[in-house]
Amino acid sequence: MKKIGLFILLFNIIYISFANNHSFKPMLDSAFKAYQKGNYEQCIQYYQKIEQQGYTSAYMYYNMGNAFFRSNQIAKAILYYERALRLHPSDLDIQHNLQFANTFVTDKITELPKPFYTNWFNSLINLFSANLWAWISLISFLLLLAFIYVNFLTSIDWLLKAVKISIVLLIIIFSISTISAYATYHKQVSQNEAIVMADALEVKSSPDEKGTTLFVIHEGTKITITDEFENWVEIRLADGNTGWIKQSDIEII
Repeated sequence: MKKIGLFILLFNIIYISFANNHSFKPMLDSAFKAYQKGNYEQCIQYYQKIEQQGYTSAYMYYNMGNAFFRSNQIAKAILYYERALRLHPSDLDIQHNLQFANTFVTDKITELPKPFYTNWFNSLINLFSANLWAWISLISFLLLLAFIYVNFLTSIDWLLKAVKISIVLLIIIFSISTISAYATYHKQVSQNEAIVMADALEVKSSPDEKGTTLFVIHEGTKITITDEFENWVEIRLADGNTGWIKQSDIEII
């Protein structure tokens, strides 16, 4: 049952990548032309209309980030660069523009060191998008079935040895790509990260206006949501500091 569920997930990832690519091209072209003419507000409006209809793509989010940045809306630019990066984590242009936009953020937060295996795993899954990992998983599985079939047909020693080595390699590739596809997709759809949209925001010790102010964060800062209570969310910064803020002052990535 778990294998069936896994393949439903993989097919869903691939299906979504195709389903997203229909009928939006004229409006995408209009948005791009508006951007070329320097009409960034109109460009953003086109993209927002497309987004409201459920279309998502790293390319569109990247362009939205650029349009917001040109409009001097840094927090929004960071938000859309982050969304683009979730869909295409290895894109160097998105990484560069996000890094540059973050230099305009007031808060300079030093990230806590992570265990080496966490960094290694993140580097691995960020090599490709969820769609590409899903394709690799699917193709390696089909090849694995083909090689297992050949394994029962042949009696030639050297060919049998080559087939068995191939089967072991394909099992490794299938396992890694399946885990990476799941992890990348889960990261892509998770809603536990957000960007601060308010100019300056007091972080409270409790979900209450009367709570003690612990520290202040500013527009464009990335936060992780760890809990929710009514219209408040508990947040954690990359340096480990935690506290409560109002949900209306942030936007989910």
